[in-house]
Amino acid sequence: MSRVGLGDGAVDEEVERLKLDCQHELNQMRLAALAPNIKAMEERAQRVLALTRKPRMPVDVNLDALHELKQLELLGYQKATDHALRKGIAYALENKTAEKLRAIAVARSFFAKALARGATEEFKKATEMTLESASLTGEVRSDGPTRAKPAEETPQMVARAKNEQRGAKRFAEPVLAVTVASATFQTINWSISGMLLAECCPAGIEPGMETNITVLAPQRPPLLIPSRIVKIDGDQRRTALTYSEQSPPEVWAFFKKLILSKAQTAASATASS
Repeated sequence: MSRVGLGDGAVDEEVERLKLDCQHELNQMRLAALAPNIKAMEERAQRVLALTRKPRMPVDVNLDALHELKQLELLGYQKATDHALRKGIAYALENKTAEKLRAIAVARSFFAKALARGATEEFKKATEMTLESASLTGEVRSDGPTRAKPAEETPQMVARAKNEQRGAKRFAEPVLAVTVASATFQTINWSISGMLLAECCPAGIEPGMETNITVLAPQRPPLLIPSRIVKIDGDQRRTALTYSEQSPPEVWAFFKKLILSKAQTAASATASS
């Protein structure tokens, strides 16, 4: 054992090294949790635990390290849950059913770990609703003419959101203002994966086209979303679109909060009745 200094001000080099090593592992664990890189996060967690078991590690440092470790695990598992759900929805929109189911299974696994580490009721409710939406989201169905189904055989397009994009759980409220091709329209309904716009047939826009839309919501900054046009109904003057995989995390967070606020409003109404 090496001690530097004299009297009560002496520094125990072994203890200081243990404290520095522990903080380094926690810092690296935080980076992995934010990524999220769960394998790396869990490896760093094991190193932190090993350091806290060292006989010379101060008790107060141990307690602080274990508390921070738990918080970082919660952060990582929550981010991994959201990441897996986003992948699941993206696979569903590409009609990749097997990949979608695997991603949802991964999300459920991380979700369980997040709950075990003290995830809030807000996160629990939002994730449960998002899991439901991800499970229901299915393939995009086109009612327009195709090579196998000529125009004269195509059934009339009906005004139901489920025909625009099968399975995605949609909400009519709140109504959102959305800018497409420099013009602003209102939503008929929206979901975590796309939306249906009323009175929307802008010139120069056609199915399959990639475009940026801007969502204008009350008391929130404008939200730019890379999107793809799914279908344009000229008779009904409606446009259906889906969000791109390249959409930033803020898009995911925005719609999760909208869904959660609806759940909270419904719960309040039930409690007061």
